[in-house]
Amino acid sequence: MIGLFLDTILPADPELNMPSGASIGIEAFVRDAATQTSIDEYFILLDQLAQEKFERPFKDLSAENRLQIVELSKRKNNRLANTIILHCLKAYYTNETILKNLPAGAVPPFPTGNILEEDDWSLLEPVYERGRIYRSVSS
Repeated sequence: MIGLFLDTILPADPELNMPSGASIGIEAFVRDAATQTSIDEYFILLDQLAQEKFERPFKDLSAENRLQIVELSKRKNNRLANTIILHCLKAYYTNETILKNLPAGAVPPFPTGNILEEDDWSLLEPVYERGRIYRSVSS
């Protein structure tokens, strides 16, 4: 069920050349990061919500309906849902395959990674020349 859940919140995007969450094998990372109890509790919640709303188990729903159930789970138990989703996102966006496909690349942003353009500080000159525009308040 974790693979289906990963594909629901992290679907593949062929246009950006991004694989789905389940296809890159991050299930083990998610299981290690989150406790098995919290994962089991969350998937029980997803099944309960799916039964209440669609009268079917979570695994039998369409991708769109599964996403609705995930959103509903955030309202039902925000702490649990956000904990599991956060672990999934961390696992996905720290995966080497994903980092290579992102426009930022797989290098650290600083100090030797991405180069930033120089700022044009002269844009602030009129503000500086205007002087103080507030009054001092004495205590």
